[in-house]
Amino acid sequence: MTDTIAQLQKAILADYAGSVGLDTNPRYYGGARLRPVVPLDTAIGGVFVLGAYPSARFESVSGENDVPVGDNLGPFEPERYFDGGRVRTQKSADELKEFYLDPLGLDRRDCWITDIVKVFLFKEGHREKYGRLGTPVPAGYERERFEELAQKSIGWIERELLVAKPRLVMTLGTEIAGLLRGVKSQSKRNTLLGPAITRLQVGSTEVQAVHLAHPGIVMRKGDTEKNPWPRLHEGEHIPALKASLAVMSS
Repeated sequence: MTDTIAQLQKAILADYAGSVGLDTNPRYYGGARLRPVVPLDTAIGGVFVLGAYPSARFESVSGENDVPVGDNLGPFEPERYFDGGRVRTQKSADELKEFYLDPLGLDRRDCWITDIVKVFLFKEGHREKYGRLGTPVPAGYERERFEELAQKSIGWIERELLVAKPRLVMTLGTEIAGLLRGVKSQSKRNTLLGPAITRLQVGSTEVQAVHLAHPGIVMRKGDTEKNPWPRLHEGEHIPALKASLAVMSS
């Protein structure tokens, strides 16, 4: 029996961490709970936007900048907060809107927006900041474990797809494309990115999918030989995908 949206949101919050083998009561610096970030934009029959893992709220603490201290409100969620020195916006939300939603003529209300891994993962730099602040990072919540955790999370994505019934799944970044397609080589993962819409099997569910560059890569304009994605994004991928979406909507 397929979940309702509310049932799925409650299940992610209550059961996700334990289901992938993570501590179910981790804490950020300062004591805030680190919880699974639940999808809030839950359009049925729309575009299913799939990111890697949620960001976090950051603060300046005892001379340390960008210390993770709390969960975002939702995946790629637009939000403002004061970090101890300035008002910040959620960069991942800004990038998604600027590089994908607006150019494709999509509103968040047209989308189901989620991440394959539902919890924040600490990079090495975050762990170093915590160390200098005398606080351990929650065990297991390391960025280096992303692919392992993502593989364990595919069943959750299938549950979301069964509820969302999307007309198109749009993945962001080579890691997710490679994981879902069973491709390990980075060079081969790069070739998966583009505007072509193909069939994708996620568990027992088949969907139409397109694999695109992560917005954080698209925004880094400069040497086109080292980073061709901004040029490809603007000149080829977005125009072609926009045309395909128009046909799918007609």
